Amino acid sequence: MDMRNIRTFLRVVDLESFTKAAEELNYAQSTVTTQILQMERELGFSLFDRLGKKIYLSSLGREFLTYANDISHIMLQVGILGKSENEMTGTLRVGVLESLLFHTMLDVIQEYNERYPNIYVEIKMGQVSELMELLKQNQLDMIYISGNLIEDSRLHCCYLHCCYKREERIIFVTSPWHALAVKKLAPLADVLSYPLIVTERSGTCYSKLSELATAHDLELRHFLMIDNTKAIAELLRKGVGVSFLPEYSVRRHIENGELAGVDADIEPQIYHSQILYHKSKWIAPYTEGLIAIIRKMYPEEAA
Repeated sequence: MDMRNIRTFLRVVDLESFTKAAEELNYAQSTVTTQILQMERELGFSLFDRLGKKIYLSSLGREFLTYANDISHIMLQVGILGKSENEMTGTLRVGVLESLLFHTMLDVIQEYNERYPNIYVEIKMGQVSELMELLKQNQLDMIYISGNLIEDSRLHCCYLHCCYKREERIIFVTSPWHALAVKKLAPLADVLSYPLIVTERSGTCYSKLSELATAHDLELRHFLMIDNTKAIAELLRKGVGVSFLPEYSVRRHIENGELAGVDADIEPQIYHSQILYHKSKWIAPYTEGLIAIIRKMYPEEAA
């Protein structure tokens, strides 16, 4: 059985579409159709049930999927057998949050490319829920996210393995010349009395900020909401307002004296960054290599 046909079958399954698989693989749709028909003739049964414009794996197709994945993983292992890091070839699909992409992954990718120059890396930026769904659909090989620890069985974490977990902090931050920058143990009421720039409502930072305000019976007021921590940091550098951001996203600005952390009189606001991948999926050495670089540059010890 042609390995190219098996790869095509797996992409059709992942994307639930002949058309999308053809676009991703840079094939004509007729080529994908021909490959699937060839496999069905060789196997002696239909792989898909076709209902209108939708396709579904047949009962035997679901059984064959397990073997197809095993064959694909074995061929990947054979393909890199005995090869050094700079000789390995392959594709690594990584999902990452915007804040982690700009403030950690860009440095990581630079080193990764030096060690694995022939690995093609695809980075998908998105929110946690979106990236989790893509991971479960096998459209990503691993995801690098932050927020509450993923332990909810409704998210099918029973078949995901957390291979990296780092404690992170969220802090109030502003410009170095702001009144809050030099104030010791500023009461939360004082901090929230200033104009706030906040992240999107669905994110961890906004959720924890809202919880803080509620716990202290304070009103959360903001004048600007931006779904981009890099843009928020730039506004803060210009002297615009106060924000509540992941410490890693502003650490360099603080070290360079461009921003200042606010010494707020609150408990440390802790959450975690994590790397997740399918527990049952074979992890290529070049995937483990990326995780190792992240672990080296951003150790898992408490922040």
